[in-house]
Amino acid sequence: MKRSIVTGLALGTLCASAGISLAADPSVTDSTAKPAQASSDNLPMVPPAKPGVFTATKKGTDRFQLVIAGHKFTTRSDIEKYLAYRAAELTMEQKASWFTFVESRSKGDTAPKPERDPAGPRYSFRMEYFRPVWRFKTSGSATWKNWSPFAGSAFITDDPKIITDFEASADIVLHEGQMDDANPLAFEARAVSDLLINQVSPPE
Repeated sequence: MKRSIVTGLALGTLCASAGISLAADPSVTDSTAKPAQASSDNLPMVPPAKPGVFTATKKGTDRFQLVIAGHKFTTRSDIEKYLAYRAAELTMEQKASWFTFVESRSKGDTAPKPERDPAGPRYSFRMEYFRPVWRFKTSGSATWKNWSPFAGSAFITDDPKIITDFEASADIVLHEGQMDDANPLAFEARAVSDLLINQVSPPE
């Protein structure tokens, strides 16, 4: 009788040990999976641009010139949105909270200048005022051509087969503290980033 009790206890102990071991296996799998998940969560939502695609040149205490350059043209909107996204990211990297877009106007430009509007759109809803200047080469031509959104002429084309090389550039000035809400050329960096982060990817 004692022997059967001892045998039963031994089997019970063995089963309990096996049960613990089996129950522990999923947790081991989960623990090895969690770092992989965390790693994927840490990947940037917008991939980094290849060398030479995006450049930021400091032109003063708080002023930067941003340039996007590439060979595979998609659409004007795609590329300008990416430039605006990089402007917002640069602003936050520099510990500023908002930036103003500096219009690159020339004598003879016909587009009206935006006026201060206390009741106008705010934050990321001012994208129509983010208007970079362009230069590009077209098929069969080795000469760069310039285009300004303030000159009154239509953009050359949105046909990706025609444009072989392009550059879009914008100057911005970084600011801290309270944003100038009445300035249509003022952009809150976090709002612009949140608006565009799921819409952009680096040109090539």
